[in-house]
Amino acid sequence: MSELAERVAKAREARGWSQAELARRVSARRRARGKGAVRQQSVNQLEQGGVDAPRYLLELAEALEVDVAWLSGHGGRASPPRTKVPAGIVRVPLVSWVEAGGLADAVEPYGPGDAAEWLPVVHNHDNLIALRVKGQSMDRLAPEGTVVIVDLDDRALVDGRHYVFRHEGRATFKTWRKGPPERLEPQSTDPEYRPIVPLDGVEVVGRVIRKTEEI
Repeated sequence: MSELAERVAKAREARGWSQAELARRVSARRRARGKGAVRQQSVNQLEQGGVDAPRYLLELAEALEVDVAWLSGHGGRASPPRTKVPAGIVRVPLVSWVEAGGLADAVEPYGPGDAAEWLPVVHNHDNLIALRVKGQSMDRLAPEGTVVIVDLDDRALVDGRHYVFRHEGRATFKTWRKGPPERLEPQSTDPEYRPIVPLDGVEVVGRVIRKTEEI
């Protein structure tokens, strides 16, 4: 068995995950980057020593929360330091708008290692993401730089509530208006920002449930 295969198996078993669970977590990371999923059979083949340089090595290390250099046998440390989070607080991944744009079809929460930065948030479930607002299209509610928390499980559209949508392949933060016509409405001090009227229906990433300017 190769060093890579042995370390993958050891790290996975230390977390109590099946090969299928590891494949799911790696796949979630890859989908957020616009890449293909990884099957349980691929993880099994890797752990049997049948793969020397998997195309998903980076996502594998991130999912297992280990140093990619250590995992591939080139030094590094086995695991980064962990920060304990008080009970009742969930750790929410701060992701990019590019990653958020690929989440309209997501049905499972991010797992440990699926984001470079995590934020502690008081909430009753963990299928959340955090986004740092870019631009001025919603500055009446959330000025640029504000971090908003998005509930990926809440996609039921309610007039006047605020959501992250996927429009033309990109994530956008807007207020939903049921119309007619149905539209994604900015809340901006700049009159140049106009409502978006989606012609092919609406893809909802999730509802914005809170914001903070302190992160």
